[in-house]
Amino acid sequence: MKATVTVRVCAVCLLISVSAAMAGCQQSGKLQSPGSALEETISTDPVRLTVFKGQGLTDDEWDQLLVQPLKKKYPYITLEPLSGSLPDIIASGVVPDLLTQFNGYVTDFIPYNILMDITPLANKQKVDLNRFDPVYLDALRILSDKGELYGLPYSTQFNALYYNKDLFDKFGVSYPKDGMTWEEAAALGEKLTRKDGPTQYIGLSYEHIQRLSSSLSPDMVDIKKERATVNTDLWKRIFQLGHSIDIVPGGASSGGDVFYNERRVAMYGTVNIFNKLTDAIKKGFNLGMAQYPSFKEQPNVYGLVDAHYMLVSKQSKYKDQAMQVIDLFTSEEVQQISARKFARLSPLKSPELRKQLAADLPMLKEIDMSSIFKSKPSPAPAFSKYYRDARKILMTKFDDYNLGKIDVNTALREAEEEINKMIDQNK
Repeated sequence: MKATVTVRVCAVCLLISVSAAMAGCQQSGKLQSPGSALEETISTDPVRLTVFKGQGLTDDEWDQLLVQPLKKKYPYITLEPLSGSLPDIIASGVVPDLLTQFNGYVTDFIPYNILMDITPLANKQKVDLNRFDPVYLDALRILSDKGELYGLPYSTQFNALYYNKDLFDKFGVSYPKDGMTWEEAAALGEKLTRKDGPTQYIGLSYEHIQRLSSSLSPDMVDIKKERATVNTDLWKRIFQLGHSIDIVPGGASSGGDVFYNERRVAMYGTVNIFNKLTDAIKKGFNLGMAQYPSFKEQPNVYGLVDAHYMLVSKQSKYKDQAMQVIDLFTSEEVQQISARKFARLSPLKSPELRKQLAADLPMLKEIDMSSIFKSKPSPAPAFSKYYRDARKILMTKFDDYNLGKIDVNTALREAEEEINKMIDQNK
């Protein structure tokens, strides 16, 4: 009797197992067939996604990197760019489906409860995150206590030391070399800072103090403690270096316009300005490029990670379609257009994309860009939501120090106090 019962029980178990296995096979077959579960769960009904452009794109970039690729691959998705500030947009009752932003300002979105981890969406759609250089994904993950990934990078900055060959030739000074430290670049700049007739020439401009500091990745606000972190030996060193460059008579750092339009700056250390230089070269500007200067303890390192991201809004009704847009925007095919036509450096690992940088821009074809790739970015700090305002305060205090209104210790102490006061007022 026991044997009979055992046989019957086993038979039932076998029947259940076979049924489950068959069901599993049917389900597995469905996933692999045309019209898969993924395709079924993402509607192909026409949808219009709104986009807040916190990080700008030109009309041509918008069309060729987003609109046209979407027409080919996802014709049911159209994009509507939103104008105005994010607070005004949200106050009007509109919540963007997608957002673009520089990693330093992503935490600006925290008060609006729109940031979300896109990792589940990426996994669902089998988005290959390994195609990205991990340093650019880490720059977003560090902003979250949980290591969440709020979006994907579609472009990244590089730093370079641009120089005006004509000024070096005019004054008989050798062109800058790759691998210089900031101290060496400053010494070279002194040879070119001079007044020639009515024209004041500037040997070296580092644009602004925050740009000069970026190779060392100094923080301004501790994201967890919400306290300023600028009254430090590191920031003191950076302030003093900037001041030593600017204190040369007539040598105050200036913006790009003085470099490529007025042509009074011999060397200009900054990020990607190819869009500005193309017009200048058409008008006869004789451009050279060298490796961005570094600090002795950080050789071959340029500015901190400064990348542009597209993010999915947590409040979007069309998250799957929004993820499809981001995946396409960051695909190698679209990144190739971005690199060749718009001279945007890609965050993808692909060496081929580096070779194609600015390939379709005739004015830049003769420029030796190899120096760009001799440096790597330094890791980005965890930018606080107070970073934008803290930066303004710090730069103002540097200007006060640079003009001799206060000493460096006072500048940093007052910057720390004012940043903390700003934080307390905005909590």
